[in-house]
Amino acid sequence: MSNQNTDSIMVCLSPSPSNIHVIRVASSMLRNKKDHFYALYISDTKRTLSDSNQEQLDKNIAYAKQLGAEVEIVSSEDIAGEIFKFANIYKVNKLVIGKNMNMRLHLFQKPIDQYLLDNIEDINLIIVPVKENRIFKRLNNKSKLTLKSIVTSILILFICTVVGFVFFKMGFHDSNIIMIYLIGVLLIALITSNIICSVVSSIASVILFNFYFTLPILSLSFYDSSYLMTFVIMIIVAFLISTLMNKIQLTAASYANMANVSRILLETNQLLQKRQSVEDIFNCGCKQLSNLFNRDIAYFPIEKSSIQNPILFPKRENSCCKEFLNANEIGVAKWVAINGKHAGATTRYLSGSKSIYYAVLTDDKIYGVIGIYLGNDVLGSFDKRILLAILSEMAICLENIISNEEKNEAIIKVKKEQFRSDLLRSISHDLRTPLTSIYGNADVLLNDNGNLKNDKKNALYKNIYDDSLWLINLVENLLSMTSIEDGSVKLRIEPEVIEDVIDESLSHVSRIKDNRKIKVNIADDFLMADMDARLIVQVLINLINNAIKYTEDESTISINAYQIKNNVYIEVCDNGSGIKDVDKNKIFEKFYTVNHSVVDSKKSMGLGLSLCKSIVEAHGGVISVKDNHPTGAIFTFSLPATKITINKNMVNC
Repeated sequence: MSNQNTDSIMVCLSPSPSNIHVIRVASSMLRNKKDHFYALYISDTKRTLSDSNQEQLDKNIAYAKQLGAEVEIVSSEDIAGEIFKFANIYKVNKLVIGKNMNMRLHLFQKPIDQYLLDNIEDINLIIVPVKENRIFKRLNNKSKLTLKSIVTSILILFICTVVGFVFFKMGFHDSNIIMIYLIGVLLIALITSNIICSVVSSIASVILFNFYFTLPILSLSFYDSSYLMTFVIMIIVAFLISTLMNKIQLTAASYANMANVSRILLETNQLLQKRQSVEDIFNCGCKQLSNLFNRDIAYFPIEKSSIQNPILFPKRENSCCKEFLNANEIGVAKWVAINGKHAGATTRYLSGSKSIYYAVLTDDKIYGVIGIYLGNDVLGSFDKRILLAILSEMAICLENIISNEEKNEAIIKVKKEQFRSDLLRSISHDLRTPLTSIYGNADVLLNDNGNLKNDKKNALYKNIYDDSLWLINLVENLLSMTSIEDGSVKLRIEPEVIEDVIDESLSHVSRIKDNRKIKVNIADDFLMADMDARLIVQVLINLINNAIKYTEDESTISINAYQIKNNVYIEVCDNGSGIKDVDKNKIFEKFYTVNHSVVDSKKSMGLGLSLCKSIVEAHGGVISVKDNHPTGAIFTFSLPATKITINKNMVNC
């Protein structure tokens, strides 16, 4: 039932002042808010509008939008066919068009209203009669006569007549002289681009040919009656040549105009696509508009639904950007931000302003307001089309950036949730063994009534200590990893002696190291690097514990430190079973573990090496793993070397 009570009305727009009445009639047919109201303007590719007609068209479009119409603008040579197509697309049941009752008869084609009556079915066609006396209104600005075009036409006809005299004296046939005049008419149409000059020159060429080259010469009479047909054919051909040439030039100008618009939009689109933030998009778009229109531009950002102070882009020598800081101008910008409509100078809203303001918006969001200082000037129709197209490009790019930011935030959120899920799963599984061991050993010791020997007690104490140390290292790794993931870690970089850092890390390593041979080789006793010592100690603890965990008793672990150019390199080498090539590229990923037997039988969570990589990269270094021949692995990471400056005065002392 709702579909039957809803109308879909479409009105055809034109650059005629009477079109306002047609739009008003169409709007009056709307019965309720559910009715659809469309306005269609079809630009004829064969005709270029004058500035006055374009200005009137803009007013008609603005009026249609004010009445709630959805405006569509297309270009086509088949105007009636486009109306028919859009009426079917929008499922229009009422079509409103205007008809000039003073319009001349159509000899070679059906009028649009007749075509629609013959072809449209199931649509009510409402023809609104209007009276308009506009004989020359449709002519382009190029139809205005100028002194230059008149002089050019007279000169070309004079030259054609002189050449005709030469041909006449040489005894050439009349057809050759006729061709000279036709060429002259063609040149006049080509050079002057003026339809009045073209038509008048067509008639003048026939008169000149009759006056100078038909017997009796120097008179407008003729003896041979066949010349009458010659004159008629000549004037028809000359008229067709001039008319066709004028149409070709208008079409070429229209295509050149479209090509220029496309070039500007393509250039702007390429510039905007390279920008990665909202501020960059607005800065690029405003600079482009300032360069194109040579006018002062202001951009009013909108943050948290509130308009902010403008960012100014002065262009002229005597910049008027201070006008944008005026309370009245800011008030107009706020009105545009709230209503989403353009306002200010030369518009129907707040026209007392010295600038015109446009909202950069999509269907559901306003990103900002752009102001263009006009003073006492106006924006031409071509400039308005460029402006609206660039604003549309900016809105599309802004929408893409916002969409990408939302996608990235969603991806980061999913990764964080995945990290938490993996973390909880690993913790719940891997903490069970050491906690059960600590609980069991402590229970045995608490319930001991002096039956356990000292060596058994010491073994239980050692197990509790090792399990507790494992848990402490795990918690330290978890805290550091979560801090790095959240970006809350702030490095405290200071010069540190490498030997002291290695000694500090060895003092925290598991007691199992007593069954390993750990060798420390430092190339220079005063080898220093810039680091956050607390974090680098944790890296070394993880690497050394990792080497202890995956090697047998009496194995040798080497810690080497040396400097190459501006970097200090620290190596942790073991002679265990080594790491397979397939695991080397993944071993630094979170929760990735290598399937080797572990000495203490506790499963690794796969956080230690991932944490090492994050810490080293935060210092600007690189960590890697390679084979240690004949067996084992070598973990190497780099740190920036400390630059030591020597005071020469102190050396002399």
